[in-house]
Amino acid sequence: MESYLKKWCFVSMLVLYLGIRFKVKAEPQVPCYFIFGDSLVDNGNNNRLASIARADYYPYGIDLGRPTGRFSNGKTTVDEIAVLLGFDNYIPAYSEVSGEQILQGVNFASAAAGIREETGQQLGQRITFSGQVENYLNTVSQVVQILGDENSAADYLRQCIYSVGLGSNDYLNNYFMPQFYSTSRQYTPEQYADDLINRYRDQLNALYNYGARKFALVGVGAIGCSPNALAQGSPDGRTCVERINSANRIFNSRLKSMVQQLNNYHSDAKFTYINAYGVFQDIIANPSTYGFRVTNAACCGVGRNGGQLTCLPGQGPCSNRDEYVFWDAFHPTDRANTIIAQRSYNAQSSDDVYPIDISAIWCLVYVLLALASIVAKAQQVPCYFIFGDSLVDNGNNNGLVSFARANYFPYGIDFGGPTGRFSNGKTTVDEIAELLGFNNYIPAYNTVSGRQILTGVNYASAAAGIREETGRQLGQRISFSGQVRNYQTTVQQVVSVLGGEAQAADYLKKCIYSVGIAFIKLISTIGSNDYLNNYFMPTFYSSSRQFTPEQFANDLISRYSTQLTALYNYGARKFALIGVGAIGCSPNALSRSRDSKTCDDRINSANQIFNNKLRSMVDQLNNNHPDARFTYINAYGIFQDMITNPSRYGFTTTNAGCCGIGRNAGQITCLPGQRPCGNRNAYVFWDAFHPTEAANVVIARRSYTAQSPSDVYPIDISSLARL
Repeated sequence: MESYLKKWCFVSMLVLYLGIRFKVKAEPQVPCYFIFGDSLVDNGNNNRLASIARADYYPYGIDLGRPTGRFSNGKTTVDEIAVLLGFDNYIPAYSEVSGEQILQGVNFASAAAGIREETGQQLGQRITFSGQVENYLNTVSQVVQILGDENSAADYLRQCIYSVGLGSNDYLNNYFMPQFYSTSRQYTPEQYADDLINRYRDQLNALYNYGARKFALVGVGAIGCSPNALAQGSPDGRTCVERINSANRIFNSRLKSMVQQLNNYHSDAKFTYINAYGVFQDIIANPSTYGFRVTNAACCGVGRNGGQLTCLPGQGPCSNRDEYVFWDAFHPTDRANTIIAQRSYNAQSSDDVYPIDISAIWCLVYVLLALASIVAKAQQVPCYFIFGDSLVDNGNNNGLVSFARANYFPYGIDFGGPTGRFSNGKTTVDEIAELLGFNNYIPAYNTVSGRQILTGVNYASAAAGIREETGRQLGQRISFSGQVRNYQTTVQQVVSVLGGEAQAADYLKKCIYSVGIAFIKLISTIGSNDYLNNYFMPTFYSSSRQFTPEQFANDLISRYSTQLTALYNYGARKFALIGVGAIGCSPNALSRSRDSKTCDDRINSANQIFNNKLRSMVDQLNNNHPDARFTYINAYGIFQDMITNPSRYGFTTTNAGCCGIGRNAGQITCLPGQRPCGNRNAYVFWDAFHPTEAANVVIARRSYTAQSPSDVYPIDISSLARL
């Protein structure tokens, strides 16, 4: 793939060269460029803030024609990168952009901003990293409005480049400023870097959830070599301050490691690390190579090294600015910015970037699009069979006499219309089907016919449970045993279509179901309703009086095992058993909570008892059936992580439904024709019980490719597919 990419990039670069050579007007290499950062790339967002961190006065901008808010004599690194990407104009500041201008990108950077919220507060107002991300979310809403719908916006944004460069102020204006901040007393440099990276990752995931797919993450520079650091901490005014640089290297090392982790987790995105520290060190160590003469003093500043006070209004700067690495006490000159940008865009050394440079990122967009148009993603298994309840029902209840139906608007509002799915869009199994390479979602049992069954069937039924009586107060539903019987009917049809039992068995063993043969993955969400619509509904059911939570879980697991054995006897060999989620944290449960935020521990405790027994059953089944493979998906843990760390996934609301009635929008579920929330990607829950598409996608991806060892046991679905 790497060599293929290089060939495509070479061809693309050749086309660009010929366009320039013969003066052919070319479009930018990407449609848009979004920038997040601090004063190194701020181009005016702080101009109207009550802040000391402003550069909207002369001599800033002396070589750009006027002061603009840039902390340089001329261009910043992102200005030069915009030129290299083929944009006619520099990317505008968020504070100034309007209308269709946003379609070419926005610069959200703010001087004094940090990853931590408090960073830079002694300088006055600034827009923190999280604030910049919030501004981006507002911009995405405008892009949706301009382009007409969310799908068009998503398709547009995934082609853009996102430059993120923060962290410098978390050292300059936080950790190494003990008179204002306690962080250096609270954390070792290693602990502080870990804290910053965790916060950084949360914001990147938020950007990803709102369409970003191509990221250039710029490391922290050699802050200990700045004129300010040399003026205050270097005995000779030349030797860099190692204490500061050492802390910066720790952060950069962790940032680089995070790039690899994010690339592994987000297979449809590309993250790369820009080694600004290394590039800067090379410039300082070899100044004459780049035409510099002065590396330890500012072109414009006051005091020792021109670094004790930064460039003052009306101050006369040096005249030979191209010979200086630093413009003021902290920031590079236009000349130094240009070198850093050029080596970020087109790496001069293998150390400059990891794993690819920016020119390869934009090229990768078109390579992947071209490959996608040539050959569809390979389907990893021939079929996928699904058993479950309303979390994965995709229409089986539509023809039943039941209150448990979702075949009306606004269900399916982001799916093109209502289908019977209990969500605004996709369910977890829809996303897993995509990850497995299926061109279409797996059809519902009540709609499938003929050879369609060979790609799999979804048997799930809303209100279904492991126990036969579960959900009866809601009307008709297809219990777990009923779904298994429907599967057995399907197997007979497969035998008929393929011409014999041997052929059918050989085919089914390669599938992923909730039942199958040598490749059947069993995705079963059965169990939730046995608590929601049975055990914790004493007005209709006696189970809570008959059983303790421990006894009830034992009863469910025994019945569950019986049905799994039936599936095994009909060919299933690869099972993914999905645990019960944190039902006590649903809007319905929270609507009965005193503060509307504290999860119902009584319900969650019972769910955890069931999940622990289900996980233990996986071991037993793997021991009893050596020719099969069972794995447990920890939906409870994944859901708890989303609720505990919502910003990591781009969520802002975890305790209310996007569509519902009453307290927490959870007392009555989404009604026909009801208007849902507009910012659905910011909600974990769609209605009183069910996740939004955004939450379903997170659960599905962590089930398919585990993000944490606790997500699955013993393997994830992608590993199961490769067996």
